[in-house]
Amino acid sequence: MILGLPSGIGDISWVISKVVNSDEWKNHKVGFQIADGWPFRAKPYLDMIGVESSYGQFRYEDIITFELLHPYKTWKDVCQSCFGTYLMEPNMHLEEGRPLSTYLPDLPTDYHYPLNIPDISSKPYYKALTSDSYIGISAASYRGASAWKTWEMEQWIELCHMVLPKYKICLMGGSWDDLTRSLESELPEDSVLNLVGRTSFPEACAVHKLLPFYIGFSSGLGIIRSVMSLPTFMLWPEHQQPLSTSWADPADIESSRYIAFPYVQPKTIHRLFKQQEEQHGK
Repeated sequence: MILGLPSGIGDISWVISKVVNSDEWKNHKVGFQIADGWPFRAKPYLDMIGVESSYGQFRYEDIITFELLHPYKTWKDVCQSCFGTYLMEPNMHLEEGRPLSTYLPDLPTDYHYPLNIPDISSKPYYKALTSDSYIGISAASYRGASAWKTWEMEQWIELCHMVLPKYKICLMGGSWDDLTRSLESELPEDSVLNLVGRTSFPEACAVHKLLPFYIGFSSGLGIIRSVMSLPTFMLWPEHQQPLSTSWADPADIESSRYIAFPYVQPKTIHRLFKQQEEQHGK
């Protein structure tokens, strides 16, 4: 059985949370094709889970059309179909604020499925991360901030200065996250480790393991940190508010291990972060 999924890390993770509990998964009868499209990070992520995957000749719009023509409600519906590749996505379900547990409701939900995290002890940044206490920061790109009306440079700098007395800053993201990268030049030189565009996605997951806390925009980087049961703080734009919590483990939300919040004043975010730190700091 081949599942055709969107290209986003989060989009795929939400399906994995369900399908890992199926008999087909346990019997190694599930593979994945990923929608063709930049930035092509999905296959390295799926390699960490140990499943076969490739990029397919379809896009997200094709998945939506397929679902309209071939609606499904349960995993049984998918398994009983006669298609070689079944295109599907949980996004619309979650974007309506409906919980992940009610997507493919005949399967349990594993919010914290296992990942094979690579060894990064030979990487040049490893010594810094293990010598000092860092907090992960991911601010996205200038283009994304403008399109989604989120924080610009000024607000991110303000937040960074609030956490600097206690933590150094580890900047995380893809090579396209130019807003995140630009933060380096606006902060004290000895307080920043800039890893933007300098790690693969699996390596970024290994970096997460070394960071006690993380504050970032809504992306797969934060979603997978939550999968790893690590304290996660994500900022979500207005149009994504229903999605901001619908995918997450209710127990993590209840305990503040995962906090989702709109882009309000940095001092408010810092106050909430301090509460998370008090509850989940070591």
